[in-house]
Amino acid sequence: MASLAEALEKVHLNGTTSPDAKALRENHETQEETKKETEDKVEEEEAEEEIETGPVTPFPFFDLPSEIRLRIYSFVLFTPRRRKRQRQQPIPKRPNGSVGASSKNPPLAPLSERLALFLVSRRMHNEATDFFYSSQTFRIFQIQDHSRTPTVRLIPSQYLPSVATIELILGSSWTAPPKSWTVNRSLGLEQMTRVRTLKVFIECDPSHPVFEGFRISPNFYTEFAGGLLRQILKRLPNLIYVEFDGYPSVRKSGSLMKRLLFETRVSGAKVAWGPERGWTDWDGEELEPPFVRGTKVNEFVCPDEVPPPALSMLNA
Repeated sequence: MASLAEALEKVHLNGTTSPDAKALRENHETQEETKKETEDKVEEEEAEEEIETGPVTPFPFFDLPSEIRLRIYSFVLFTPRRRKRQRQQPIPKRPNGSVGASSKNPPLAPLSERLALFLVSRRMHNEATDFFYSSQTFRIFQIQDHSRTPTVRLIPSQYLPSVATIELILGSSWTAPPKSWTVNRSLGLEQMTRVRTLKVFIECDPSHPVFEGFRISPNFYTEFAGGLLRQILKRLPNLIYVEFDGYPSVRKSGSLMKRLLFETRVSGAKVAWGPERGWTDWDGEELEPPFVRGTKVNEFVCPDEVPPPALSMLNA
């Protein structure tokens, strides 16, 4: 446009108007008229929209029913970002680990989106954080399954009353439990007033004879786990249920499960069963005698499964 104006000015100074200069001037005037018409049209459309819609007002979000607000929070907090995965690319690790009920927590949305929701207002922050911490199962202690979900020790104290479900996973590091596995005030169990269910998942029972020769002693881990559960139960103020679950190798008749059930019943909590192992109150497994070593190498049978003596031996 600057070169066009200079050319026109030069033509006027020379006092002559060539055909090219005249065409340029007409083209310039046409562009200016078109631009002005476009601007006028946009202004008219905006004025019509203002007349039809009226002034923009904030949406009354908190006038919605609480069920709808919680549903919206769920979409914002637990909708992960979709990523295209190319072929022959390794499947990413599960961010919530692979053991217990905590591994089934819903996938999280990106951190930037969660923070944006928490920072809208104080009321929205209180509602959204309460929903966020009450919708997940948090572990009391960490295990080595690459879970990114923080343990209860890492949750800020102002959010501990919102936690509704916690989980204790037993069986890992059965020869040398971590020194950090201690129950004290830093866990914040006393502040978890909403917790009604403690989930206990058992990976293995080291009291089983198959662990003989590898364990410290037959009752070492049983005593450790029983004492740990007893201290946890004492610190939870409003606990009602202790839900037990485990892998198929774990049996109610084993020393570890018997000790854990004993501590639960002494505390006054009710016993519940998780979905993975399939235990029930009427399966009779708790009444079965413990495993003993059979006559064959690496064979473990129950005493009632030993074949009876022959009749000829009884008559002799």
